[in-house]
Amino acid sequence: MSTTYSLRQSLSEDISYDYVIIDESSQVDLATGALALSCAKRAVIVGDTKQLPNVVDANMQEKTDMVFNAYQLQEPYRYANHSLLSSLLELFPNVPKTLLREHYRCHPKIIEFCNKKFYDSQLIIHTQYPEKRQPLVVYKTAHGNHARERMNQRQIDMIKQEIIPNENLENVDLGIVTPYRNQTNALQSAFQGTSIKSDTVDKFQGRENEVIILSTVDNDISEFTDNPNRLNVAVSRAIDQLIVIVNGNDNESDNNISDLIKYIEYNNFSIVQSELSSIFDLLYRGYEEERAKIIAKSGKVSEFDSENLMFQLIKQVLAEDQFLKYDILLHFPIRHLIRDFSKLDEQEVKYASNPLTHLDFLIYNKLSKASVLGIEVDGFEYHKGGTKQADRDKMKDRILEKYNFPILRFRTNESNEKERLRSKLVELQNIKRNIGEPLTNNIAHASTELSNTELGNRNLTDI
Repeated sequence: MSTTYSLRQSLSEDISYDYVIIDESSQVDLATGALALSCAKRAVIVGDTKQLPNVVDANMQEKTDMVFNAYQLQEPYRYANHSLLSSLLELFPNVPKTLLREHYRCHPKIIEFCNKKFYDSQLIIHTQYPEKRQPLVVYKTAHGNHARERMNQRQIDMIKQEIIPNENLENVDLGIVTPYRNQTNALQSAFQGTSIKSDTVDKFQGRENEVIILSTVDNDISEFTDNPNRLNVAVSRAIDQLIVIVNGNDNESDNNISDLIKYIEYNNFSIVQSELSSIFDLLYRGYEEERAKIIAKSGKVSEFDSENLMFQLIKQVLAEDQFLKYDILLHFPIRHLIRDFSKLDEQEVKYASNPLTHLDFLIYNKLSKASVLGIEVDGFEYHKGGTKQADRDKMKDRILEKYNFPILRFRTNESNEKERLRSKLVELQNIKRNIGEPLTNNIAHASTELSNTELGNRNLTDI
């Protein structure tokens, strides 16, 4: 047993194997495939042209194309777009070929889609599974622009809050596949410390799980996601159940993903509309009228609609009986929250004492005037990792942590804000904090100062 790369090193130079069998040859590149063939008197090449080829990055493509063009090689030897399997099939079109027709992995209804869609019904399906769960299910997000930079937080939230509990997947051999590396990284972070495996479809080739969740990510299915080989691999990783997550936007596109959904609908399996929503969904195109109505209820308190929507949501929560003792201030300066800067370093003191450094919202106790909770609204693009604003956010969090003051961040690509705010307030009601004496005079003074300035009209996002 060996990789194609290491096989040559496992033998003396004057010895060859009678047979070398190269498995998963659609993912074997030409160079390492040639190394393995150099050890063989005869070779058996096992692979599937309907699955994914090896990945060649742009840098390697450029370098290998230079070699290819310099020596005027035949097209089947072009490294950039040929695997060992595809190259040999073009070079030797009459080589003996055998289709491995018998299928023993997937639930019959799962592999039936691949059989009809990709294999011209040539597969002979030998699997029989008890109907302990639906073999195929579709989950659709709410309408909106949930995908950002090839990552879709809404789909991750759905997996955690809806799909796993609804489908009873807590103690199941579960894998999550997705077309994009950014989504994979986010999934791996979200499920760190669990037995759930997540990776790109390309990395999952050759693997299997009892249940597979396919997170398609895209707002509108891209050509990359819809690649037939990629979809074939994704679907055929599932043994008992395949769950497909797609965006809930109306989409009449005729593509491979839509064919899968139509197949699931035709077989009367579940199409589930997600109940997970966000106040920030109203920022998306098509919600203009509804957004305007909601903002009008409490008034336009900010130049940013994300803050206006959050203000309305906070007011709704604070109107509940258990939270009537609380009220809210907008754009509350940090320097009025912290009286003693002795715990801060020089850079933190400079930042905290700046009159424009503020909390988007401050919830406080109307009776004692004690501060309770800071709330920040983070636009995805402006506050994303690696930006100057993200560094400021970390400093603000670090400063408040030193004074044991809680802060709750709501990102505009996340969801379930009302329940998160409720839960945090209930939690704080049961915890005694030590942030120093009540801020009675500070809140009163700060409110007066804010009303006597043009702070509300300034562009505060830089802080």
